[in-house]
Amino acid sequence: MRPTLDVLDPLIPARRRLAVRLLLLGSVLAALAYWASSQVRLDPVDRHLLPILATGFLMGGLLLHYRPGTAPWLLPLVHGLLALYLLASLAYQLLLKPNPLGLSPAAYWVPFVYFSAFLFFPARRALSLARLYLLLFLLAVLGALRGHFQPAHLNALAQFLGANLAYTALLYLLTSLREGYQEVQAEAHTDFLTGLYNRRYLDLLLPQELARAKRYGRPLSLILLDLDGFKAVNDLHGHDVGDRVLQALAQRLEAHLRRSDRAVRLGGEEFALLLPETPLPQALRLAERLRRAVEAMAVPPVARITASFGVAEARPTDTPLTLLKRADEAMYRAKRKGKNRVEAAPK
Repeated sequence: MRPTLDVLDPLIPARRRLAVRLLLLGSVLAALAYWASSQVRLDPVDRHLLPILATGFLMGGLLLHYRPGTAPWLLPLVHGLLALYLLASLAYQLLLKPNPLGLSPAAYWVPFVYFSAFLFFPARRALSLARLYLLLFLLAVLGALRGHFQPAHLNALAQFLGANLAYTALLYLLTSLREGYQEVQAEAHTDFLTGLYNRRYLDLLLPQELARAKRYGRPLSLILLDLDGFKAVNDLHGHDVGDRVLQALAQRLEAHLRRSDRAVRLGGEEFALLLPETPLPQALRLAERLRRAVEAMAVPPVARITASFGVAEARPTDTPLTLLKRADEAMYRAKRKGKNRVEAAPK
């Protein structure tokens, strides 16, 4: 697992808001372009695609505003729609009907495809859009071979292609730097042994989740668990076996969690599970399932593995420290009552 971008990159919500505004503005501009072109003469590309762009941008902006979770598939779809329009418009000009004044106005929007990709998509996906440049270059060559261009047109085409080559190179540099920065961030928030998040990540995420729960009045629960008698495992079988136990436990935890949940190794044999949108009864049921899953684990030569669980639901007055303390007290109460059990903190 890796830390989510919403936590490690606080600009992600700002980018989402920017995307909503750009989509709504794009809808207006596409409608204006359709109206302006209709006053002279609409080419086939504008006649068919501009209405689709205007409608698609409007619906996309509204959907992204009210359903932010649609961003992973909506933004690539809208981006692809814009790229399709640009390619179709330039292909029509380059291969079928050259513009006597030079390149089509659609050419001005090609750099936007590159830089908006960098803003809204992961680095590798953004770089894949640079292939658009190769398609445009092929279209330009085909158009030139057919004799559609005068020297003035060829000069404009050369400037356009050269500028876009520079944009692509700059995009490659920026995305490479960004990718390296995010890798360093991810390593700083990941436990090297189990692959789970570490305590530093929980210290970053918990205040944000508490603030979100208080703001929207939504439930948030925290589970703390500690392996019973883990010191004896290391003493009897060695640290290599103890490491395998911790790794097996991490796999069991991840297998039982939703995508929105977070599993954290706090240190040693102690773990935390942060559960957004989860009231106490639901968190207790999950803790009991995990208790049974841990008890059923087989890591030879260890004969039996168990864990004690403490569960707390966030109160409106809770701080990260008080929520952790209440869950910790419940966990140690489970230890005192015989271990291998689940205890709840008072609500």
